[in-house]
Amino acid sequence: MTRKAWFMILSVLIAMVLVVSGCGDDGANDSGADSGTETDSGNGEGTEGGDEEPAGLPPMTEEEITLTYASWQNFELQTFLAEKFMEKYPNITVELHQLEQEGWNDHLTNLASTGDLPDVFWYLGNVDVPIRNMWLGDFTELFESDPESDTILDTLKDQGYFDGERKMAAPAGYLPYTIFLDENLFNAQNVEMPSADWTWNEMIELIKEMTVPEEGIFGYNTFTKLVTMGPIVNGDNIGEFGWDGEKYDLTGWWDDSLALHAELVRNGNHAPFFDTDEAEAAFGDRLLWAASSGRLAMQFDAWWTVDYFKTDEFVDKGIKWVPYVVPKGDDAATENKPAFVDFGSISAATEHPREAYELLKFFGWGEDGWNAKLEAFETLTREDGTSVFTHPDGLPIIDNQEIWDRLRTLLPEEQYYDDFLARAKSPVPLGGASAPGFQTFLDEVYFGGEYGDIEAAAANGDVNPYDISADLTERINQYYEQALEELFY
Repeated sequence: MTRKAWFMILSVLIAMVLVVSGCGDDGANDSGADSGTETDSGNGEGTEGGDEEPAGLPPMTEEEITLTYASWQNFELQTFLAEKFMEKYPNITVELHQLEQEGWNDHLTNLASTGDLPDVFWYLGNVDVPIRNMWLGDFTELFESDPESDTILDTLKDQGYFDGERKMAAPAGYLPYTIFLDENLFNAQNVEMPSADWTWNEMIELIKEMTVPEEGIFGYNTFTKLVTMGPIVNGDNIGEFGWDGEKYDLTGWWDDSLALHAELVRNGNHAPFFDTDEAEAAFGDRLLWAASSGRLAMQFDAWWTVDYFKTDEFVDKGIKWVPYVVPKGDDAATENKPAFVDFGSISAATEHPREAYELLKFFGWGEDGWNAKLEAFETLTREDGTSVFTHPDGLPIIDNQEIWDRLRTLLPEEQYYDDFLARAKSPVPLGGASAPGFQTFLDEVYFGGEYGDIEAAAANGDVNPYDISADLTERINQYYEQALEELFY
């Protein structure tokens, strides 16, 4: 049964329950939530100002309760958001777990082993870890009954339904892939900057055009990769490696993208890799990051690097990195772009799933939470008076223009940022955090199998992507099916 069909049935059942409960006088909780969330008040009196809860959701408890929360967000931001949440719900105390991001899942494992898994938490990387450990709570009914769920960006709404039916995680943070171009270098080479609506082939041609071997200028350098971008932007896919929501296919844009990257590396369009003899020969310093050299046209990176590129190190060198979205496929129908998307969930063992869900939403996609985040970005300072944030920590997960407009005021006034934000509303998360079996496939086959590190082997000419893409397609789909069987049945 599809979620939509189930939701229609659920809506009828809820309506019937409301009719029956309206005739009784025992105040029982008919919301479907467990007894830890029940209340006989439906008027929202537990919220500041008497605001009612959104239609469709059961009421919040009025009892004094405590919720625990863990993420790797900036801790000053977490503290600010927790205070705002407690202002909204004075009967709820939020306690923050401050954990090191390194070894994050191990920290959660230790907490879970003592029965202290946070009521709301982010998980890191491999989604198989929290599912195998039975950490993830099922909040399908709450999510699908919540009008705010409809405001989530379209490409993220269905993320977190790991078996196609049960909502067990939700997007909590969004940082888009970003292609940075050195405007000053383009001007020095008399090459026109591309349109904000540039295409995949335009980017590849610019990489080649901006490579000037006799001047030691390189077309691009990678942190993020063509092999991740290509299948998403060219194939209109909703996941890595040709994922269309049901299966993977590496026989199309994946093998094309990896073969292209290998060609560009061999032809000298890619900057020398860090800490190599080639880097020392090119830059005089094998440990110099290519993006700091002043001789690089494009840096494939992530949104968080915007702030770093504004520092004196780059300004003093005459480097002016400006952001572009990953280009659209030449024949693509969507604006889908790869993104770093963090996911959160509620604990399967929480005694307060209704309230934990609201806390997850507040720190993630909720409008009230996003208004609080923007206030934090605008106003938070340290003891010495310096601002905690010099730019927003991520982009909104919701399609709310007022939120996006307010965030825009916190970025440089250049047109590049207007263009970027307008084209960054179709994020596609990476597979490890959103697809069961994906990270295990990477570990056991893609980077550690018979082909070795496939991407490195392709760049070295040891592997032809077209010779192995059919085999990899079969294997990754097997890993996905096996993961579902292992995790849910």
